[in-house]
Amino acid sequence: MEELKLNSIINKLKKLVRDYLVEYIKLYQPSNLQKKQLGLSNGKEINIIDYKTSDYLFKIGNVEIKNPIISAPLAGISDNTYRIFAMFFGSALTFTEMIASYGIYYNHKKSLALTNITEFERPCVLQIFGSNPEIMAEAAKRVEDKADIIDINMGCPVPKILRSGSGGFLLKDQKKVEKIILKVVKAVKKPVSAKVRIGWNRDNINIIDIAKIIQGCGASAIFIHGRTVKQGFSGEVDYEVVRKVKDTISIPVIVSGDIDSPQKALEVLKFNGCDGTMIGRAARGSIWLLLDILLSLGNQYSFSSESNGVLKKIDFIPSVSWRKEFARLYLKFLIYFKGEYKATREFRKHLVWIFKGVKGISKERKYFFRIETFKDAIDIIDSIEIN
Repeated sequence: MEELKLNSIINKLKKLVRDYLVEYIKLYQPSNLQKKQLGLSNGKEINIIDYKTSDYLFKIGNVEIKNPIISAPLAGISDNTYRIFAMFFGSALTFTEMIASYGIYYNHKKSLALTNITEFERPCVLQIFGSNPEIMAEAAKRVEDKADIIDINMGCPVPKILRSGSGGFLLKDQKKVEKIILKVVKAVKKPVSAKVRIGWNRDNINIIDIAKIIQGCGASAIFIHGRTVKQGFSGEVDYEVVRKVKDTISIPVIVSGDIDSPQKALEVLKFNGCDGTMIGRAARGSIWLLLDILLSLGNQYSFSSESNGVLKKIDFIPSVSWRKEFARLYLKFLIYFKGEYKATREFRKHLVWIFKGVKGISKERKYFFRIETFKDAIDIIDSIEIN
């Protein structure tokens, strides 16, 4: 295959976004986000897209967040490629995958590799996890030069993380939450944030107390998934308690949990008044959802019913031909960062997500997991029919 150069595939990504917007604008005409900002003003010329929205600007410490759409950390997914695509499709802030503080402290190659961030992913939050305040502080100090913001994970519900006393397990120990935040804030000059859940279980919802501690210890923002740790990713999200947190503290509050459409994002932001909304699992294989949400924010009045102000359903799905080009380019980015062997194997799951819902895709899906080379992947993408 051809030798890949980052600037070259970045230019192809700009064109991909432009082509997406051409399809989108056929159905929805952006108003506040001008065509010039969207790179569509000069014919074939492709401009760098500016996703700044004056109505939703806020800061995390000294880091300006241009709009309220934030790409969530996703283990095994939110790598360099994912973060670059997130930024070009509207995200104002990206997250690394969750990185073990012990791995950084003991210089484990896999952990350190996760801390690499390119200029195309910024501003980027480097997220660490652990249970030892001193180790957490030292790990944060060692990687702060790579990060724009250091985030402490205090919400992960994965059993392996909980057994180590990390992630969501920390919500059971408010004193340790306080020690960790204090130590990390003191150790670094970059802004510090925390990603949490609303409590351990429904009988122990302590997010308001946790939020007060986090703010009181000097953190600059809090990201809240509106479920308990024990809920995992099932059951209802409690946006009401997140609203109470927003009313209680003064640092930025970013809400997450089941935000999977433009109308859902608009409804949640309006309901709880949070500074931003974090999009996670819903963007797997459909990172363009971030841009759909951002465009809806800039044109939200056009999406309201004239009679009662209720949001209409915004259901834009890009064409199969566009998604085929998206898949080809995503693979090239993966190969650039990880090499062909590792990239092609990781790409298998992305193909499933990218073409989810395409008519007749089930007969092709069995071939996705046989991909071993770039040529294998391209041949399979080319074979997907455009109906």
